[in-house]
Amino acid sequence: MIREADYTIKGFLYQFNKSLEEILSSKNGEEITIEGIIEDIDVVSEAEIRAIQCKYHETKQFKLSDVYKPILQMMVNYVENDNKKIKYILYAHFADQVQGVINLSKDDFSNIIYTQNLSYITKYISKLIPPKDPEIESFLLKRKRTAEENKSIRVYYSEISVDDLPFCISEFTNPDLFEFIVGSKFDDLVVVVKQKMCEIGDFSTDDVEDIFYPNAIQRIADTSIIHNHQFRVVEKQSFIDKLRKSKKTAITRWTKELSTYNSLLKKRRSQLKSHLQQNDRVRYVVFDVSSFEKFDSEIVSFMVEFVNKYNSKKLHRQTPLFAFDVSSTSVDLNDIFRRLYAKKVECASGYIGDKFFQSKFLKEPKRISKDKWVEFKLRLCVLSDDTYKAINSRKCEDFYLVGSVNSEKIDLLDINVERLEVTSFKELRYLLHMSSDL
Repeated sequence: MIREADYTIKGFLYQFNKSLEEILSSKNGEEITIEGIIEDIDVVSEAEIRAIQCKYHETKQFKLSDVYKPILQMMVNYVENDNKKIKYILYAHFADQVQGVINLSKDDFSNIIYTQNLSYITKYISKLIPPKDPEIESFLLKRKRTAEENKSIRVYYSEISVDDLPFCISEFTNPDLFEFIVGSKFDDLVVVVKQKMCEIGDFSTDDVEDIFYPNAIQRIADTSIIHNHQFRVVEKQSFIDKLRKSKKTAITRWTKELSTYNSLLKKRRSQLKSHLQQNDRVRYVVFDVSSFEKFDSEIVSFMVEFVNKYNSKKLHRQTPLFAFDVSSTSVDLNDIFRRLYAKKVECASGYIGDKFFQSKFLKEPKRISKDKWVEFKLRLCVLSDDTYKAINSRKCEDFYLVGSVNSEKIDLLDINVERLEVTSFKELRYLLHMSSDL
């Protein structure tokens, strides 16, 4: 299962890299839609729309049945779409295939149409060749069917022919309309993309490796999940201009899958160093608890180490604030308070009984310098309407968002924001210069 998940993630990254290649290769005036209306990538120009579907099979040997579904989807779109200025491209990598074009024959399309896969029959083939039998038509309209009804559908469609399609198959296989391209290997595609970034963006090789390439992949990943398709439209120059403004290496779930991830962590660590070296800075750290590994067992030790490093010297006058985003999980905050107390770390919670007081939460700790005594070493809370208000009322200088934190309710204006989508404390310690081990 883990290996299958890894291949799925790599499949997405392959699509993101192909999307990036299409953006960089596009001409002036062309628009690229990430997760397009038609396919994974829609490249729109005045002359035509190139609709590209990506498939990545790192270890699989090619079988025609592996591409039944994407080809059927394209054929259905062709039949249902009045705009005939669409070129359909299946861009797929298979372990045993050399990069190039595969020309499918009429017999290949016959095999696709004759599939016994019930899902393909009901979702696609029945749209290409609507049944003339009223009973079969009624079966297809049902949300739930009996085994006998499914058998009847299979029998009916086993008797159809590719000649029953509403178009001539030679029309669809015209290279101006449909192409099946065997894509390059993942690593080869990445090399091509990085070279294009250097050439087109006029970026140095080091900057592409450390900043612009990982940030471009993350930007495409972020764009791909936007609900409104109008906001998934990308134009090359605008994309490059926005990328050029990137100064921080993206450390996220997607860049974690890149082969250069450790070097990206090293670069990001160096970017964080200057602010961490300064003694008198107000720091807030918010964790997305649900996305963190071993959160409960390691969070207390982490906070103690953070306090020892960044709030233990005489020059350390700013109390750090830790907050937990528990929107999709839960955490026993009282237990964490008890465990911190056992390690001689006092916290400000802002609570008296079950009521939160902002003034108590944000008050400055009393200090007795000669005894090296401080009333409390950190502020700790769970994100809520009350604590959002408190956090926004007194701005920090460095705001660390750890994991997939939803920051919509946090006022981040005029603050140095560090987004660190790591999932392990080992990586977080390394990034925040609390450990030199990775």
